[in-house]
Amino acid sequence: MILLQKKKDAKRIYTEVVYCKSNVDGYKEQGILQPSGDGYSLLFKEVYEEANISPSSVAYIEGHGTGTVVGDPLEVNRINDFFCPGRENALLLGSCKSNTGHTEPASGLCGIIKLIFAMETGIIPPNINFDKPNKNIKALVDGSIKVVTEKTPWPKDLNFGGVNNFGFGGANCHVLLKRPDENKRKRPVNDQA
Repeated sequence: MILLQKKKDAKRIYTEVVYCKSNVDGYKEQGILQPSGDGYSLLFKEVYEEANISPSSVAYIEGHGTGTVVGDPLEVNRINDFFCPGRENALLLGSCKSNTGHTEPASGLCGIIKLIFAMETGIIPPNINFDKPNKNIKALVDGSIKVVTEKTPWPKDLNFGGVNNFGFGGANCHVLLKRPDENKRKRPVNDQA
């Protein structure tokens, strides 16, 4: 469970939900398990245009990370196409599935919790069991996207992170979160001001 409050009422802010959107492409010739690359691309475009946020201001993406031959290349290649053009530094990428396994319908919520934890502590937790990039994922090979494999400080100049999730039949979801200002993050819980 995650408690959402209006910013003005919150005693402590762990993150700010900037935007959240989902889509589904309906009937799929490839089958119910095949993720929708076109759906992902459209979703990214809509989320960042409607939120008026540049994709290059995103420091980290908590990916769905299926660990499958079809899913990972599709997801990472679409992330690369949207988030990486014109970036100065590699986009950081992870998936809590490497840490906890697949939590099935709760996987999106677990990804949000991991991203909030990274924003709160200023450290992005490492993914485990990632040794070398899949040769079919060009962005991992050329360094446009970097899988976080060690405790990594949150980039100081970027305040946004995204969470991807997809499900059966081409369902896609993306949540855009903002790292709050330092004084809001450290405000004591019992502070009534």
